[in-house]
Amino acid sequence: MTRPAVRMCARCQRTTDEPVLVHEVHAATGPGFNVYACPDCVEHYPPLTNALELLDTARRRSRLTLHVLKVNAEGTVTEDRGEVEILAGGRTDPVPFTSAYPPCNCPRCKTPR
Repeated sequence: MTRPAVRMCARCQRTTDEPVLVHEVHAATGPGFNVYACPDCVEHYPPLTNALELLDTARRRSRLTLHVLKVNAEGTVTEDRGEVEILAGGRTDPVPFTSAYPPCNCPRCKTPR
């Protein structure tokens, strides 16, 4: 004969012989634990998510927005060249050499393409 599982409800703190798993607590340095609720309190918890499903979702690409200004020697803005958005996490085309984005004198910009 098997003994029924008896757990304490995390919401109302009453023991129940019909526990429902509502949350899994994962620990980086040791075993985690499970959180249970009684059938009356289970509606107050969000649906249980699988941690492995979270890893499979498409990663969001990092985004960096730069506002490009031309400044004279005194620090006064002489020209507003707008915004440049850079997406990370994948191959991107190099910034075009136009009047809006002139190359600087760094080794990266001096290399022929």
